[in-house]
Amino acid sequence: MTLNRVLTAALAPIAPVEADTYEGRRAAYLTFGYHTIPADYADDEPGNEVALVHVHLFAPAGMDTQQKRRQIAAALRAAGMTAPRCVNASDKQGQHFVFECETAQGVGLWDG
Repeated sequence: MTLNRVLTAALAPIAPVEADTYEGRRAAYLTFGYHTIPADYADDEPGNEVALVHVHLFAPAGMDTQQKRRQIAAALRAAGMTAPRCVNASDKQGQHFVFECETAQGVGLWDG
């Protein structure tokens, strides 16, 4: 299963979710992205890939997002990610919380 599918399946019960960019009309939504780093080298070849994952919760100012934030952290852990740290990147435009976590998989296993 691809990492996009893992993240979408884990987060979809919480709010609308899209990889990279959300183009829907809901006030509260999630986006995610990640980059991978080769790891666990043997014979000059990586055995695993570590994915550095970031999930973004966007919501209007004033909306109570505390429960959603707890659900996101729990869903990421249940999907095999490390316990996420949460950065509050909110501004005048609204709430923006960034959840950062990691996961690892054998090289090529996230491709399909």
